[in-house]
Amino acid sequence: MHILVANDDGFDAPGINILAQSLEEQHHKVTMVAPRDNKSGCGMGISLRRDIEVERYADRRFKVAGTPVDCVYLGLNCLLDEPVDLVLSGINNGPNLASDVLYSGTFAAAMEARHLAGPAIAMSITTREVSHYDTAARLAIDLVNSLSGLAFKSLISVLNVNLPDVPMMELRGYKATLLGDRVAPLTPNMVAGDKNKGIYNLGKAGDFVRRKRNKMQDFEAVEQGYASITPLSSRYEDSAYVDDVQKWLDTL
Repeated sequence: MHILVANDDGFDAPGINILAQSLEEQHHKVTMVAPRDNKSGCGMGISLRRDIEVERYADRRFKVAGTPVDCVYLGLNCLLDEPVDLVLSGINNGPNLASDVLYSGTFAAAMEARHLAGPAIAMSITTREVSHYDTAARLAIDLVNSLSGLAFKSLISVLNVNLPDVPMMELRGYKATLLGDRVAPLTPNMVAGDKNKGIYNLGKAGDFVRRKRNKMQDFEAVEQGYASITPLSSRYEDSAYVDDVQKWLDTL
């Protein structure tokens, strides 16, 4: 399988390099197209009003002076030497749960692959200081090697994966989930100056909303020690397919 690997943390981030190496060890062909600089939180931003510098720094390795969406757009349309079978974005250090996906460069890179015939994958570990990238890499391999068994529908664009930072033996399993929700973010703080000319800190994301739903939400799965796999389309909601994804996960 030919896999385009991207991220938002930059081409030199440990997560993307561990992911690429793990996939290549499984004899997949990997092309990495990643931002030159950290682009976390830039969402679906694309560079429409400026030229973008691209540098090949190793065999099938490119760094792009642009956003994660730029990377995938350029990779799929210009840089790859043969068609790609899958786009895999990550491994991100930090959660991309609930409404985080609206801001996430990791998720955006995978969503840019929405015109592929099958799903793309965005993968995140829900902590900033990661100790177990190998667990996420192992999960990525399991998902990639089993994709032919997923009876996905054409509207599914991205499998949004989040997992706790634990050794593989401590991961309780895989859960197909609904996208959760957060309350409004905390009020920004002015840290210097005044309202005429000030410096602000945007504050932290809001807490998760704990609604009773008919299926497990993504943050609930991670809190309970599972890897959360949420099927999403460009509408950011594909709850009808959660059962299909769970049947597939049960075979892994």
